[in-house]
Amino acid sequence: MEALNKLIEAIKKAKNIVILSHVGPDGDTLGSMLAMNEILKQYNNIEKIDLIISGKIPDLYKFLPGIGQTKNSNNNGLYKSYDLAIAVDCASLDRLGDSIDLFRNAKATANIDHHISSVQFADINIINPDASATGQILYDIIKSLDINITKDIATDLYTAILTDTGGFKFENTKPETLEVCADLIRAGADAIYIYQECLEFKPLAMVRLQARAIDNAVITDNNKIAYTSVTRKLLESLNATDDHVDGISKSLREINTVEVAIVFKETAKGDTKISFRSKRVDVCEISKFFGGGGHKLAAGCTIQKNLADTINEVLPIVKKQISRL
Repeated sequence: MEALNKLIEAIKKAKNIVILSHVGPDGDTLGSMLAMNEILKQYNNIEKIDLIISGKIPDLYKFLPGIGQTKNSNNNGLYKSYDLAIAVDCASLDRLGDSIDLFRNAKATANIDHHISSVQFADINIINPDASATGQILYDIIKSLDINITKDIATDLYTAILTDTGGFKFENTKPETLEVCADLIRAGADAIYIYQECLEFKPLAMVRLQARAIDNAVITDNNKIAYTSVTRKLLESLNATDDHVDGISKSLREINTVEVAIVFKETAKGDTKISFRSKRVDVCEISKFFGGGGHKLAAGCTIQKNLADTINEVLPIVKKQISRL
């Protein structure tokens, strides 16, 4: 409650505010950002609000109300120093990507997050690892402020929670998660429409990429580990983009014998971005070892090595964890 009071005080003092997403924006960071924007619009003292994303908006989330207001850190008209910078769904400062200077240069900073690996890198930190999504924390903030939940806010927050719970299938789905979503539906969120946009309707290039990546997967260690690689060449050959990789690790984890699923993706810089999904192994600890983070059963990191070297470095560690089951 103390952190929330400090945030409210900082908002009331600010004339201009910037809201920042994490790199590779997903449904939680985008939904939370857009909902936060709607909250701030209800404060008369605020003259300017900028919404900054680090990277491309995934096709899946272009339906979100207000998504057209987002900008990149190199857009014209941005301030060098804002009265308040608010990061949403960012476990660490480096997750802000090329927006990091906008955060650092602000007169006051806040971080709203739910990752178990989250560190308190802001002046004001509202962190709740028990929340299913940062969107759920935003819901609690809205209710404590007695702010009306509009249809747009409901849509944004429902999207945040739906996507971060894997369609209410992950272990972070709790009774209160569904209670919050029921309230958001009553406030105007169209549950079927949002589900279709986020989890059912996919671009053809995305489907082809995922099919190829799954077909190329290596299943090892008594079928307990499944991993695949996505190269820049593969992406280009299918006219696919980086956000089309989303969901491959989840599909690999669905294999009944698999304990840990891994996707190694070659970045444009030649580094390797890793996505872990697990049934029992704490992959957040593995990610943290390589400078990443996330949740116990869903985490990620980036290693500044090529695909082959990264796979050779990461696999032995995963195999060691598997052997302990």
